[in-house]
Amino acid sequence: MTTLTTNLQKNVDLVKQPFNHSESIQSLSIQVGSEIEGVLLYLEETVDEKKIHSFLLEPLQLLLDEKLSFEQISEVIRDGSPFSTQSVQSCIDQLLNGRVVLLFAHSSAYVMNCSNWQVRVVDQPLSSGVYEGPASGLTEDISINLNLLRNYYRSSNLAIERFLVGGAAKKEMAVLSVNGTADTKLVEEVIYRLKSVKANQFIINQLTTDSLEGKGFLFPRTMSIDRPDACAMALSQGKIIVLVEGSPLAVIAPSILYHFFQNQDDYLSDFGRFGARPLRYAYFFISTFIPAITVAIVQFHLDSMPNRLYEQLEKTHDTLTPFTIELLFVILLMQLIMDGSYKLPGNAIFAVTFIGTMLISDVATEVNFFHPVTIVIIGICYITSFPVLHRSLLSPIFFNRILLMLLAHFLGFVGIFIGSAFLFVNAARLNSVGVPYLYPFLPFQPERWKDTVFRPGLVRVLNQPNRLPFDKNRAVAGRKTNI
Repeated sequence: MTTLTTNLQKNVDLVKQPFNHSESIQSLSIQVGSEIEGVLLYLEETVDEKKIHSFLLEPLQLLLDEKLSFEQISEVIRDGSPFSTQSVQSCIDQLLNGRVVLLFAHSSAYVMNCSNWQVRVVDQPLSSGVYEGPASGLTEDISINLNLLRNYYRSSNLAIERFLVGGAAKKEMAVLSVNGTADTKLVEEVIYRLKSVKANQFIINQLTTDSLEGKGFLFPRTMSIDRPDACAMALSQGKIIVLVEGSPLAVIAPSILYHFFQNQDDYLSDFGRFGARPLRYAYFFISTFIPAITVAIVQFHLDSMPNRLYEQLEKTHDTLTPFTIELLFVILLMQLIMDGSYKLPGNAIFAVTFIGTMLISDVATEVNFFHPVTIVIIGICYITSFPVLHRSLLSPIFFNRILLMLLAHFLGFVGIFIGSAFLFVNAARLNSVGVPYLYPFLPFQPERWKDTVFRPGLVRVLNQPNRLPFDKNRAVAGRKTNI
């Protein structure tokens, strides 16, 4: 590691060298007291020059005739959380993060925060609606997000560790946990995985998720959310919160299966205590399995149906395409419309949804391209998928729906059983940062079922959170080595 020297000009050259003499890096010679000369370096696009004048230059102007030592300089600086460093690389990293660096003919330099990043102000959460409770959401500024979380979780036990990750393009991260509640080894594992990311350009927040989820596929093992009150609740339950500069979403780990059926609003209403979660589990299974069950009935058990239902389903053979192909085509068409609704401008969403609805309802049924039963089944699928709270679950639902439907087409209910067994075994093998994914259902621990299917009393939830059984060996085995 290269360190600063006692030569001022050499220090300036060492810090400026990686920027290839860019015009963005500004250099300002200043006088500190009557004897010390210094050079102030900063990136013009990332700092507020008014802060530089207010925090540093104006106080120094008043002390030009006084004799100051290097150690006294930090007492002169009015704000900006000044600290000293001896590392050239640290000076470079701090410049990239909107800090200013004050160099001297000394082996240490002072760093001050005068950043001026353009971000949204605190507003309502963008990724999740708020039924009751606070309506503030996280932003792209990590300092604002930390301020919000400090506000929601006011405890001296809240531990925050900040560090930089990446090579040429670094991002600042903050890992939050609660001392005495979160497993210390779990916190160490999360930090280890984040610092093990070898990406040279850390400009995509998904790298954080990939490193924390580790090995495995299909089911999400971390949760992204922009509600600070939900983050505070997660901290109280022993989970870890990861904030990344530039991202308005906090990453929660570990996140196991039942966590995705919880919602912050469950703790803010009586309906969330008894009715909401069981219905979400039911909706999840209906949305996933109903196309496969319908295909199995049509292919192998049509004669066993009641007469009126038999007459309706028998008409599927009058359409232009087989029933399974109909379902598959409409599912893909609906997925196209859903994806388009997320990406298109607001004024174009109405036109796309109108055309899609007209295509798969009136026109398609009039020309016998689709059977009305197909439209009903797909409608039930997507209506029951709407209550799924976290969008990361929609991808597994889509994949499972297609897989089970194809197995049902060839093998009937036997195929559904085989596909379900495969999905169950895959989920049972997964872990989220060393915590079994199906816990507490597998391993079977009914005494830990509180706050899973039903929410107990709020005092019990807060005072007796479910312990997350972290396993170091399982966590090491689940690490990814190619991030």
